[in-house]
Amino acid sequence: MSGAPSGARALPSDPAALGGRLAGVPLVVLLDVDGTLAPIAPRPEDARVPEATVAALRALAARRDTHVGLISGRGAADASRLVGIEGLWAAGNHGLETLSPDGALRVHEGVRPWSAALASVRDRAREIVARTPGALVEDKGATLSIHYRLAPEGAAERLAPEVESLAAAEGLRVTHGRKVIEVRPPIAVDKGTAVLALARELGAEAAGASILFAGDDATDEDAMRALRAWRPGAVTIHVEGEERRETVAEFVADGPRALSKWLAALAAMPERGGR
Repeated sequence: MSGAPSGARALPSDPAALGGRLAGVPLVVLLDVDGTLAPIAPRPEDARVPEATVAALRALAARRDTHVGLISGRGAADASRLVGIEGLWAAGNHGLETLSPDGALRVHEGVRPWSAALASVRDRAREIVARTPGALVEDKGATLSIHYRLAPEGAAERLAPEVESLAAAEGLRVTHGRKVIEVRPPIAVDKGTAVLALARELGAEAAGASILFAGDDATDEDAMRALRAWRPGAVTIHVEGEERRETVAEFVADGPRALSKWLAALAAMPERGGR
């Protein structure tokens, strides 16, 4: 491992080393997708969750004492499709959408008034991106993503000011992630509010429940902060990527493959009842 970010400790290879912190019923497992379960891909459509990771998630979801949910910047349906396991809850677009196990999609009521503004920024951003080889605009309905992973070095410095100006003119907010610029409605929703809402939906408020969250990007830090403030015993895991950075997570895993092995070990632990 290349070394944990400041303040974080290396994730023990054996989940049992965390003792009672993962022994509650239910155990609520909440996971980011891109960069956490699926290695980062050059384009969003190229991302794949490895078969070993899907198998680990399927084993976790099948346990009577465990509930699994997804927290993603992708649209909720797209995150669910990428993971490919039926019956999981998914919070998408950083919490602006929620997909229930029966396939019902709930979109935050505050999104609709900003549809025209998002469409305007989308169309004008496409004009800007057309001048930057390798960059692309992803329309996710409730949000927009401008990706520049395949663009020449320095693309972010050129794209960001123009996109931020477009968004500001329409009253929208901008955040930055791993080689991506996100444009969202100015609604008080992020992965922090999303992780708490989904945790409650899956039973994390029950006496004795355990909860963990794993994510890799700057937007996942909101979830880490919210969980550690709400439940100090929550297990928070930063999944290290190509660029090391500071994190508020307690533990760090050395990439999606290391997290996959750890989730498989978690799924193999003796069940404690539940459901």
